[in-house]
Amino acid sequence: MMKIANDPITWNELIEGTEVKGLTKNDQFAAPDNAQEPSMEFEGTLKLEGTQMGMSPKFSTKNVHGKDITFFPDVSLAFMTVDDKYLVPVTQDVIPNGTLEHTRSYWDIIVQPGRVWREVDQDNGWNRASFPFSLVNRLEGETHIGIAMFLYKEANVSHVRFQIVAQTGPFDVSSYFNAWGVMKATYEPGGIDNVEEHKNVYRRHLESRFPTAPFDALKQKVGGRHLAAFHGARNAEEEKHVLQTGLFYEGVLYRSPCYFAAGPFPYGDDIRYGVWSVTKTAMMNVAMLRLAQKYGCSLLDEKIATYIQIPASQKAWNDVTYLDMANMASGRGATTDDPTCYLCDYHRWYLAPSKDEKMREALDYPRVWEPGTKYNYRDQDAFLLGVALEAYLQHKEGEGATLDQLLKQEVYEPIGIYYAPVNHSIEGDGSSGHPRMDFGYHATLDDLTKIALLYEKRGYWNGNQILHRELVESILPKQDLPTLAIPKGDKNAFGPQYYAMNWHIESYRSSEGDELYLPNMKGYGGNIVTLMPGGVVGLRMANALTSEDDFDSTVPQAEVGNQLVSFCRDKATSTFE
Repeated sequence: MMKIANDPITWNELIEGTEVKGLTKNDQFAAPDNAQEPSMEFEGTLKLEGTQMGMSPKFSTKNVHGKDITFFPDVSLAFMTVDDKYLVPVTQDVIPNGTLEHTRSYWDIIVQPGRVWREVDQDNGWNRASFPFSLVNRLEGETHIGIAMFLYKEANVSHVRFQIVAQTGPFDVSSYFNAWGVMKATYEPGGIDNVEEHKNVYRRHLESRFPTAPFDALKQKVGGRHLAAFHGARNAEEEKHVLQTGLFYEGVLYRSPCYFAAGPFPYGDDIRYGVWSVTKTAMMNVAMLRLAQKYGCSLLDEKIATYIQIPASQKAWNDVTYLDMANMASGRGATTDDPTCYLCDYHRWYLAPSKDEKMREALDYPRVWEPGTKYNYRDQDAFLLGVALEAYLQHKEGEGATLDQLLKQEVYEPIGIYYAPVNHSIEGDGSSGHPRMDFGYHATLDDLTKIALLYEKRGYWNGNQILHRELVESILPKQDLPTLAIPKGDKNAFGPQYYAMNWHIESYRSSEGDELYLPNMKGYGGNIVTLMPGGVVGLRMANALTSEDDFDSTVPQAEVGNQLVSFCRDKATSTFE
């Protein structure tokens, strides 16, 4: 086991750029309890030179798709201080680097808000700053979560020290890893447009967050045995892959500590998890039901070929509807010989960078079944549905309309989500193109809870019907199977599992003896968000590279939720009214 240092990160080490030989306790990157206000603001651009990272374990090969996975990207990050306390990035969107041409690193980056402070009599008049970040890649869906620290004084900055201590489920970079290092940096003060508006948006973000409490505070309500099983891990090996759990109950988001290397993570409420296919629900279904609210649920019966260009050689797509695509029932398979193989003939689509290239590859798979008759989970179909939804939006509102704008302005901001980083297609000039609705959302627990509650509230929020009410109601926990659901062919301990409009639906039997169906968002690695009666929401972020259905089950979350509220039709107050 790697030794974790617990020595303070000193002024001299940061000024001199002293070599880092491993991980340090995460709390050494945090502001101490006796921290004082900084002597000056930080407002400008921090330019990182990039550096070779120390890593554990070491990779046998450091190149993936021609880029170096062991090199921290050379990026420019614009920050401002807010209220003499917070170090806030101008953007929390994905900042491209590794997916651009002529760069060395494999990694793009997302930066989250941190802290600024002063340690009197220790730093020779300099101020300290730290911030969490995630290394990502626009082709993939995971986040590699880290933390960084530097000093600043007037127009000068120290070296930047960093470490990476957790990740959601990796894919093309197939190994788990921790990393550390120190790099040179420069500071360009000023140059931030609309800085006061940026600050006010961040203040609104803070005001909108749910109150939080330690997960263990629920022990008296549900009992230690149930609470200990909430994470769904059946053994010690699976438990290692759980990153954080959360449960929303009576207006409070209860969440566990972050199970990261190097101890408690000081920015647990700001972590952006790469949730993979949770994106299909939290973004795709949200966008579709917003469009249905604006223009009618007849959208589901529309043919996608009416709105996206289908090559003459692919006319078998002409009878596929939006609902078929949302139900993973396009009729397409991976190969003729093995049509249900998820990863067979997958990478030609996965590695296609641009929107048009991804569309061309996604359309070019064999038709095996009649559309609408067979569930067959395919990221390719989800990508196509995202393109088709944006095309439908543009048909209604003009070519300048985008799903990004629709989600931000008409759904997320009204419910208190002010930052929603998601991967995009990579266009020929390196720019970000179409928003990825198949996977690529980087969400906090608070974000996912708000989205779940929007459904619990039947798409209604602060006096506005945001999502189509009847379609939302068709998804919510109930004793009748959603009418639009299609069988997945799998079972849990209580019965069959289904899929309905980008939601997974699981059977469950409550402690009162009622049989019902629970909807959940699910993503690769074991990321789960479960809707339960009574306005209860369960969350788990994990990185298990497993196909075991039991680890992906929502039943352990439901067992805890059912201790808090009745799932009985006659007693539940939120979804059986």
